[in-house]
Amino acid sequence: MTISIIKPKALLIFGVLFGALSLSACGFALRGTPSDTVAPIAASATQVGLSLENNQAAHALKRPLTTRLQMLGVQAHDMASDNANLANTAKNSITVNNLRFRRYELIGVLTEVRVVLFADVRYQIGGKSITQPIQVERSYQYNEASVTTVDSQGNKAHAWLYDNLAERIAEQYHALAKDTAADSTAPNTP
Repeated sequence: MTISIIKPKALLIFGVLFGALSLSACGFALRGTPSDTVAPIAASATQVGLSLENNQAAHALKRPLTTRLQMLGVQAHDMASDNANLANTAKNSITVNNLRFRRYELIGVLTEVRVVLFADVRYQIGGKSITQPIQVERSYQYNEASVTTVDSQGNKAHAWLYDNLAERIAEQYHALAKDTAADSTAPNTP
């Protein structure tokens, strides 16, 4: 009886297959997966009214915020224009005020830019109201000595900041709604 020697190519293929299968088995998941993998919140918190200022920055934030809330299983309605759903969203609302950018520059041949987006966010969930200031920031560099002196990364940074702020607001609403649901289902013990 002879013992066959495994060829190096077959061993390599086996190793790659084993690595791929073990990666999927360890709980690896992509970000932005469907909302069925998100921890559930109370049914009363799945409808929320959005109240944003009437300016360019707030309009740029509205779409990513609505998308992020939908990813978490929450339907968002504009409180200013959607009066039909006002009764459903009266208990739950997200109000974003004082949305502003601040830009810091360290000027030299290679300019370091830090852009910060600030907002005052008020969450009202089931009669409880919580106000929190939120900030997100992004840093980048550009070379003023280059042929084009236009700061092309600035617009990309603004879009990233809107998306990141929307994600933080949606995640905080989801966490607060989950905590409120847990508080309301907890037994009252003296």
